[in-house]
Amino acid sequence: MILVLTQNFLPDVGGMQVYATQLVKALAAKGEQVTVFADATRGAQAFDAALKGVTVRRFGGPRLVRRLHKAFAAHRWLATTPCRGIICDSWKSIDLQPLPRAPVAVLAHGNEYLPGGGRRRRRVVNALRKTDVVVANSRYTASLVRPHVRGGTIVRVLYPPIEPLPEAGPQALARFAELVGHERPLLAGIGRLEPRKGFDTVIAVLPQLAQRFPQLRFAIGGDGPDRRRLEALAHDKGVSDRVMLLGRVDDTMRAALLASADLFVMPTRRVGRSVEGYGIVYAEAAWYGVPSLAGAEGGGAEAVVEGETGSVVAGDDEAAVLGSIERLLSEDARRRRMGEAAQRRVRQHGTWAARVDDFLAVLDAAHVAHRARRA
Repeated sequence: MILVLTQNFLPDVGGMQVYATQLVKALAAKGEQVTVFADATRGAQAFDAALKGVTVRRFGGPRLVRRLHKAFAAHRWLATTPCRGIICDSWKSIDLQPLPRAPVAVLAHGNEYLPGGGRRRRRVVNALRKTDVVVANSRYTASLVRPHVRGGTIVRVLYPPIEPLPEAGPQALARFAELVGHERPLLAGIGRLEPRKGFDTVIAVLPQLAQRFPQLRFAIGGDGPDRRRLEALAHDKGVSDRVMLLGRVDDTMRAALLASADLFVMPTRRVGRSVEGYGIVYAEAAWYGVPSLAGAEGGGAEAVVEGETGSVVAGDDEAAVLGSIERLLSEDARRRRMGEAAQRRVRQHGTWAARVDDFLAVLDAAHVAHRARRA
């Protein structure tokens, strides 16, 4: 039995929710028995009932009450249930847990380990004292984790896999074309609209790009607090007719957007305490044979192989972003080769089916570390 403690689980919305849920589904598909302790959210009952081979228990109420209830429920559950290991979606899910009776692996995403106040740092350090293995989503994230690690805790890097994505059907492609038009080239972006994504840098260089590519369009799927600023920037730059903010997109529209794109662009950068720990959306673009422009700050530089599956630039450098997009759009054959290489890479090695054994190996390492720490 594997116990998953998580604050982030579908049908709640977000990248961490998708990651935790896909991990649970992959473990169950491998034949593991999985029990999930997750936060309550709207629509959870029907979603949980549809999961095969997974038992889900939800916890509601005010945050602190919910977290305490979940922690002590897990402690009681572990007292009576043989457990191969505990997987936590972040250090916060082990923070209030009494000293675990089973090996613990904690997923690390990036932002939660950026330097902060002394009290927060102490909480992180104390939580990781109960942890046998931290699973970082990139080498960059691992570098943020290591200053918080004490004793025998191991830090491993496992890039997040993805589930196979749906092909873009003719109806979805037609609906997308109605929204965006048929003009090309098409730049695509997908993500929560916040400054660190670097969509503003792309919008800022669209006037120069349009001189070279008169039919250029930039379509962005996603929503967030930066939407109004992006709209204002597009207006100020005179490119409102070239920028389509599509809002939150469903799976079929996401497939149509990526399948129609010539280049995926998300030149991320660090903004305050916000940084991209990895950027799984680059792998999603690759699934459809689309190369990416990624930012050098954070883990995006590990999700995209410079010169092979796309390009990596400083996301806050407009000249660098402009030059890279211009080169990639100008060299059709090279761009297609990059897209094909990206697609091969993710379809052969980047799916949960191909990578779930790596996560089981982490639990084995956690078991060895757990025994050594208790000896």
